Amino acid sequence: MPIKNVAIREYGENVHLFRVTEEIEVFDGHLALLVDHLLNHIKVLVAIAHAPGGPNLAKAIQKHPTLTNRKMDVRSPERILQADCIRLLDSLVELSHLTTDSENKKQVTFELEELRKTVPFLDYRYEDDPYPSDSERE
Repeated sequence: MPIKNVAIREYGENVHLFRVTEEIEVFDGHLALLVDHLLNHIKVLVAIAHAPGGPNLAKAIQKHPTLTNRKMDVRSPERILQADCIRLLDSLVELSHLTTDSENKKQVTFELEELRKTVPFLDYRYEDDPYPSDSERE
């Protein structure tokens, strides 16, 4: 995967920002949405675990009921997001088997919608993100 080191001047200091990018190819639109959902969760997980917060991160967290209502779960935000990522990966494997047969299209659509009810799409975007919102592309 390409890793780009971008030096940023902040508060008079050079801060290193590493951008890790990769194109992931899938042969089904449902799987593309699922991969997008997973990568979005990973971005939030990295931002919570390491990066400084910001208004976009706060907005994304507000879309996750377990992260906004800490009384529902005693796990750390990182563990909650990690569990979500595992659930999304499991679903990716299951749905990829279903998408091999075009007769399963309604079932795949149903499964994807059910998944989004339990693992909310966070639509996290970095500051000055040049790409449109993920929700606008769906």
